Amino acid sequence: MNIAMFFIFLISNLIIVPLCRYSYGKMWEYREGMVLGVHIPATCIHHPEVEELCEKYRRNWTLFHRINLAVGTLSCFLCFVDYIVFIIVWSLWLLEYVCGLEYLIIVPHRRMYRLKVKKGWVDERSKKIVRIDTAVSAASEKMALDWKWHLPVLALTAATVFLVVEGERRFHVSWAEAWPIWLLYGTGVGLCLLFLGMHLAVVRRPNRVYSDHTEINLAANRLMKRSWTEGLVYASWLNGASWLWMAFWYFRCGPDLSGAVYGIYTALLILEVAALLFPLARSVRKRQEVMEADTSACYIDDDEYWKYGWYNNPGDRHLFIQDRFNSMNMSMNYGRPAAKVITAVLAAVIAGLVIWTAVLLADFINVEVLLTQEGNTFTFEAAGYDCSFDKEEIRSVTLLDDMPDENFTRTNGGSTEEYNVGHFRGKETGKCMMFLYRGSTPVLEIRLDDMTVFANSQQEETTLQWYEKLAEGAAEE
Repeated sequence: MNIAMFFIFLISNLIIVPLCRYSYGKMWEYREGMVLGVHIPATCIHHPEVEELCEKYRRNWTLFHRINLAVGTLSCFLCFVDYIVFIIVWSLWLLEYVCGLEYLIIVPHRRMYRLKVKKGWVDERSKKIVRIDTAVSAASEKMALDWKWHLPVLALTAATVFLVVEGERRFHVSWAEAWPIWLLYGTGVGLCLLFLGMHLAVVRRPNRVYSDHTEINLAANRLMKRSWTEGLVYASWLNGASWLWMAFWYFRCGPDLSGAVYGIYTALLILEVAALLFPLARSVRKRQEVMEADTSACYIDDDEYWKYGWYNNPGDRHLFIQDRFNSMNMSMNYGRPAAKVITAVLAAVIAGLVIWTAVLLADFINVEVLLTQEGNTFTFEAAGYDCSFDKEEIRSVTLLDDMPDENFTRTNGGSTEEYNVGHFRGKETGKCMMFLYRGSTPVLEIRLDDMTVFANSQQEETTLQWYEKLAEGAAEE
């Protein structure tokens, strides 16, 4: 499992960092009338203060991504040392990387905007012009791929609920073992719905006017709408394929899935991201070529609405608009109350997940296996996991010198070099729970009606006391 997690996180890091670095393009270069996301006259691009700001941004941007690529890659090797420590370190690195990205994008933009205002590089006429091309507006929906391409894969993905339910029934899977697969199912269906919603939003989005020539406007808008909708359809189908792959093997094997199954699932998810981004990246490059070849290109100075680093225009009825800093992204209009509500809800959800994860990981830092008895009920507890059973449920209690020689797959729990805690499934033993300190012997094997429990203590005397207590309870039955 550690090897599988190492490669999953390593590949993710090797994709995330270069993708973020290059998807924002070279903002220090003068393109589409802007530098660092701010419109300035072409005659001002060689102003000493502009050149100094752009050069500083270029150096910081390059250095930041080189350092984070190295740190993110090295952090993955902690998988082989301590998995819990790795999760903590990787999460902190990811937080630092995301915050650093926002800082390096927003702060230089604000400085450039202040410099523009200070120098008076504002064309008041272009701020008030609203350009309309009726031919382009009329052809809006003809530029995109049909949204109905999402429906077959959405229906297939949703229908796999029957495979999951049947897999649970065939292999007698408990909820503690089943919730991760239901989470993946919800993610698969949710992403298909998200891609469909984004597709409809792109289709209905009004076209932009880039030039005085209708053919240029048609070409630029067709590139963007066609690439967005194609990418969303490709991503939706690959997302469906990745989940169908998991659902098929869950139906056949239950929660005891091999590393190869997870590996192919991860590879399909990576292809999903690539399928979404590749058409967008290609269209951005082609659009730039079209615009740079057009001598009548027109750029509307709307920097006032972007001066804080995000879009804030109460007069714009649209909630989602094209991002200023990355034309492959969509940004929200924070002049609309809905954008603030969505951001607040997302922030609350993320904060809740972070706190929940921190509490969960805290339980694994100092693991202590305990056995308690209340009347005829015994309970093993460790790291937030517990297993309770009555005396009449005990079929046998055995004291083992070591664990059975078979492969166990963790379905819900935690494993490090020091312990195994949670829900597992063995090739021969089947469903089981472990409350084990690795390297400590002997080991208790308690066979119940529907599962097996393996437990021990770091002190041999304590394990023997547990054995006597459980064996006495089983003998009474």
